[in-house]
Amino acid sequence: MEEFFNGYDEEGKDLALLYEQLEKDKSHIFFETDEYENIVDYFINTGLYKKAFHVTEYAMEQHPFSASLRIKKAQLLCLDQKLDESLEILEEALLYEPTNYEIFMQIATVYDEMERYPEAIEQFEKALNYGVNEDEILLSQAYVYENWDKFENAAQSLEQALKINPDNFQAVYELAYCYDYLEQPDKSISLYLDYLDNNPYSYNAWFNLGLLHARMEDYEKAIEAYDFAKIINEDFSPVYYNMGNVYVLMGDYEKAAEAFEKNVELDGTNAAVFCQLGNCYKFLDKYDLARKAFLKALEQDKDSADGWAGLGVTYYFEDQPQKAVNFLKKAIKIDPNQDMFWSDLGHCYLGMDDYIAAEEAYHHALMMDGSNLEYLSDYIYGLYMNDKNEQALNLCKEQLPNFDNSPELMMMMAGLYYESGQVGLAEDYLIAALSADPESYKVLFTYFWELENNTHVGQIIQLYKHE
Repeated sequence: MEEFFNGYDEEGKDLALLYEQLEKDKSHIFFETDEYENIVDYFINTGLYKKAFHVTEYAMEQHPFSASLRIKKAQLLCLDQKLDESLEILEEALLYEPTNYEIFMQIATVYDEMERYPEAIEQFEKALNYGVNEDEILLSQAYVYENWDKFENAAQSLEQALKINPDNFQAVYELAYCYDYLEQPDKSISLYLDYLDNNPYSYNAWFNLGLLHARMEDYEKAIEAYDFAKIINEDFSPVYYNMGNVYVLMGDYEKAAEAFEKNVELDGTNAAVFCQLGNCYKFLDKYDLARKAFLKALEQDKDSADGWAGLGVTYYFEDQPQKAVNFLKKAIKIDPNQDMFWSDLGHCYLGMDDYIAAEEAYHHALMMDGSNLEYLSDYIYGLYMNDKNEQALNLCKEQLPNFDNSPELMMMMAGLYYESGQVGLAEDYLIAALSADPESYKVLFTYFWELENNTHVGQIIQLYKHE
């Protein structure tokens, strides 16, 4: 809505301060129409809507035939959701300036607010007959089509706008959004590349191109686009955050950490970025640096569940599960619905040989995400460690069809049967799992590591290993 108000400049601020001073002194107040418009824009942009409306009313008393002041009043009424009154004022404005395209645009905006989209579009068509900034009119028309969920029509309006003014970046941005919504990402990329041919120093365009490549999982090209953006504007902090995320997806935690470090150097107020940085250092086994990052996150937001959980996990990896438990419990108290927190808590309890608490934590994680095979395997192992072998086996059998006879789950069954002395059944599941995935034996040794010393098991695995 406020896109239709002009931003104020220093002159507008000075005029507004003068107006207030004259009003305070109870002096006679008189300004030209355009000066009143600047004053109104200043009050609107500073959130003083009632003051803006008061000034508009006063100005209209002095300039009763002004169409532009009526437009301002209509805009303020529209902001206040007094839509019928806004339309009445705009009809009056048309009597004074029947070819003023801004009036038709504002009428369109009111109809848009009323969700009377066909009538809004009709008003934009009228505005195009008289308007000089046709690309801006078409851009506004596209917004209405988007609100109407007619993205193909929005795209057509924006394509027209760019034929008129290929350098209209907002139109480029909106058109790319429409193409993305219409699942035509290649068109979005071509659009930005065409724009960059004429505007190679637009860091926003390079940044948005990077976002598109990242969404398409073309990470190398995403990094290349982000690189251009940061070369053009090295103080543009969002580019470093997004670069960091892409490097994480690429598994390059060293470069990801560098990017996040640069982001917090420029804008160190976001707890989530410090958590991302902490996770990178955690994956790099730099636990002291990870803890510093997580503590920074907690300085920014003491209720950052990810901060407390991240802090806990660093201690878990340093074989201090009791310390880790305390921090993970804090995280769970803040956000009890994060399955990963419960899973990590289960690992800590397992490290403390508290198998009952481990089983309970793993069960919590599984209940939150029943499709997670790792959570299921952990819970099955928790049951096994609490001498509930039969319950663990029954759960495996019950879940096998739900996981498409997963080789990992068949390995869990093999391990449980070996541990219960049912070697024949164990070998059946071991062979079935290896036939489906020769690498699945790693699951067996993760949970039932004693079997790594079983010669017969090793011989069977060797038969299925890739040469």
